[in-house]
Amino acid sequence: MITAFPRGLAAHVRGIRFALANKGYLGLCAIPFAVALLLYGVGFAVFAASSDQILAAVWTPDGAAGGMLGVLAWLYLHVVKYILFALAFVLMYFLFMVTANILAAPLYDHIAGKLLAQAGSTQAGPGLPAWRMIGEEAKKAVFIMALPLVLLVIPVLGQLLAPVAAALLIALDFMDYPFSREEGRFGERLKTLARRPLLLLGFGLPLLIPFLNIILFPFAIVSGTLLYLDMTGRHPTQRPK
Repeated sequence: MITAFPRGLAAHVRGIRFALANKGYLGLCAIPFAVALLLYGVGFAVFAASSDQILAAVWTPDGAAGGMLGVLAWLYLHVVKYILFALAFVLMYFLFMVTANILAAPLYDHIAGKLLAQAGSTQAGPGLPAWRMIGEEAKKAVFIMALPLVLLVIPVLGQLLAPVAAALLIALDFMDYPFSREEGRFGERLKTLARRPLLLLGFGLPLLIPFLNIILFPFAIVSGTLLYLDMTGRHPTQRPK
């Protein structure tokens, strides 16, 4: 149990090394990364351009206020403002990563299937049609995005827990691609993965750290599939064809 968190962290290094050693995966991994980066860039530009209006809509402190209200106003403008920006930075990346995962679902399923085949799985054949795969991922994304957004509107505690929930859920999303090949019921997959919160947290947290996540995201489907195989006591034994 204690080693689960570092195992989740180390999965990213293992995934990058595996992809670099098996060049056939590099081109496949680059496509969803480019989509996510484009979505994130556009979204963050829109947020940055309207951030002052958003803060003003939440609260517009009176510049002449004194006493406790003046202290709160100063904290809001000089401390809370930047905390909100940091949370927005993290959670926007999470949201756009999930959106990119919807669009890239058929590709991710293909990558997961190739890795399962290398590990000798009998469930590594053709997956669902692309339109079905995107539809299934879209339904799953509603669940994945809802909890962090709900937590975000709860003062203090909810805002602290929102990034943790986002990390757990994005890890679940990547590990669910190979798992869904071998277990068709989402409820069963959710229960199995939920029993490993530290493993999920170790894998998901680095994907929310600004700038580091840009390096890790292209390889996350490879890393998540290898972590799933490790969780089930298997590993790829041959190179992809």
